[in-house]
Amino acid sequence: MAQKEKEEKKMKNKTAIITGGGRGIGKEITILLGKQGANVVVCSRTESEINSVVKEIKQLNSQVSVLGVKCDVSISSQVNSLVKSAEKFGSKTIDILVNNAGVAFNKKLIDTSEEEWNQTINTNLKGAFLFAKAVVPYMISNRSGVIINVNSGAGKVGFSNLSAYCASKFGLLGLAESLALEVGTYENIRVMTVFLGQVATKMWQEFDYSYYEKNKSKMLSPQDVAEKIVEMIFDSKTYKNGASVEMYNNT
Repeated sequence: MAQKEKEEKKMKNKTAIITGGGRGIGKEITILLGKQGANVVVCSRTESEINSVVKEIKQLNSQVSVLGVKCDVSISSQVNSLVKSAEKFGSKTIDILVNNAGVAFNKKLIDTSEEEWNQTINTNLKGAFLFAKAVVPYMISNRSGVIINVNSGAGKVGFSNLSAYCASKFGLLGLAESLALEVGTYENIRVMTVFLGQVATKMWQEFDYSYYEKNKSKMLSPQDVAEKIVEMIFDSKTYKNGASVEMYNNT
């Protein structure tokens, strides 16, 4: 059986939710899973980005079921509504969750407003908590599922001008490690983390445009990150519950 056919067989009837799926890493993960036959839920706060990704997926694979949902990951009612809407694919199983949505502010702690702090923690950490809380019961019921948390080198080491972001990413690591232990009794549920260096995304452009323009050739591409995450989803023998993967910059 050809590799493409094997991948499509693994993905058939699987339902995946990808937060921050309207652009960058999330968009590439969503498109790749859709191409391989998964039912995909595109989650973003920007409706135009959602519509663009949904259209692109359908053009690549007209047979795939795709749902675009505008959602603020920090609001529990919106998260729960999105997760419930995924049942339209004909199954009450949610097989894959990628917690990818994220924001960052390039500011010293003393210059960071309370609003910016709250937005960072709510998006990067609370959002992952809310989605995990909503989808884990589906996975326990089916005794199967994969959750991947997209983290950063800033989730292991503090950086100046990134106090809020580092705090959120350190917290995300603790959340992932704790949840992995909690689902450890279920053989086929895996919670994993991917730690990334600098990735050539719009978020980096907005964060520090000058730095991005000078260094984008050395940054990881969203496509490379998406391929690694999909590999982690497929390969349960290599990537076990609690596993973490590090991907840093190109040299």
